[in-house]
Amino acid sequence: MIALLLVLLLAAAPAFAQAVDASSVGRAGVHDLRLKCSGVLGWNPAALSPDRGYDLSFELPSFTGTLGNNAFNVDYWNDHVAGDRYLTDADKEAILDQIPGDKLEVNGEVNVPLVGFTYNRFGGRFAVESYNHAALPKDLARLALYGNELYRRYGIGEFEMQSQTIMDAAIGFGYRFDQEVISDLHFGAGFHYYQGLYLAELAESGGQLEVTDSLINGWSVLHTVESNRGDGVGFDLGALAALNERWEVGLALRQLGARVAWTVDDNQLVSFYTDSAGVITDSLNDEDYLERALHYTDTTYSGGTYETTLPIIVQANALFRATSKWTLTGDVILRGESGARGPAGLQVAAAGEFLATKSLPLYGGVSIGGPFGWQVGLGLGVRTSHYQLDIGGSWNGGLFNSARGLGLGISNRLMF
Repeated sequence: MIALLLVLLLAAAPAFAQAVDASSVGRAGVHDLRLKCSGVLGWNPAALSPDRGYDLSFELPSFTGTLGNNAFNVDYWNDHVAGDRYLTDADKEAILDQIPGDKLEVNGEVNVPLVGFTYNRFGGRFAVESYNHAALPKDLARLALYGNELYRRYGIGEFEMQSQTIMDAAIGFGYRFDQEVISDLHFGAGFHYYQGLYLAELAESGGQLEVTDSLINGWSVLHTVESNRGDGVGFDLGALAALNERWEVGLALRQLGARVAWTVDDNQLVSFYTDSAGVITDSLNDEDYLERALHYTDTTYSGGTYETTLPIIVQANALFRATSKWTLTGDVILRGESGARGPAGLQVAAAGEFLATKSLPLYGGVSIGGPFGWQVGLGLGVRTSHYQLDIGGSWNGGLFNSARGLGLGISNRLMF
């Protein structure tokens, strides 16, 4: 039973993080300020402005995806949880000890650009993005492992589940601001129209349960919302400055006023409660008694609207050309609110790139904070006069088989 619950949670759908390009996956989330393509509309539109040696670019089929949990690495899952095996009490306690705090959490993200282009200082893109967050109370994991234990009070609420899939139609532009203080200063703005494709969110949850040898006492409420239609808008503002031949820095305010209004397909409320007398276990075979004593309701209706917001994100970037072959980059991201795109707080990442040949950059990075705790990324690229390819991967919360999740991305584009 526990394996089934955990598999369902760990497979809790494709979801989102902020790695919109394979090179950022390979850099553990760091974005490259030199990158001038439609993907910059996902993090800093000012990157559309500088001259990078080409006027026109087209995004070819690309993909990034990342998944991670806060408890089980690949080795532990395969050795102790997965498969059909007998679990001793020691095994069960060891599994529960892997879950930090009081929740098993899963985060994920998928970004699939469908089409994108840049022309001079303008850009546009269509992309399908999916972001998910799910959490299972530790008490329910214990209940699934041991079954009900008499005289133990279980917290059966406090579920968390947020899943959104949207089509992001974005346009943006950059412009150079001529002044005397900074020789090369650029600003940019981006506009996003969000077409909601799927929403599943647990709007409210709570409850507790206690069973004795003669009575059942408890209550529970679960309120879920599902939709296949929605729309909304959001704005981004960005700045980028080349301080000298070695240093470039960027700053962006993302998802300003971003929200999606969903047309509700299913609005379901499931609840039960027992009165002060509780439910007498010896009478459970009496169906009429159980229905009366539990005060159980299951109500589903359609219609109405439900609004989700995308939190404001402040993102700072830096790039330092250490030598002709080595480049160092870094990101600092501040999320103002927790949600499907990650928890509120600070995320810091740093990366390095080595130019093995003129056409073959090798890069890697480390990130701390954000939805995956910490990440290690590795990647490589191919650079020619008219084609760019990036392949990147990340280990989330560990390395190799000790990782608690994985990321993968491939991006390619044509430039003229």
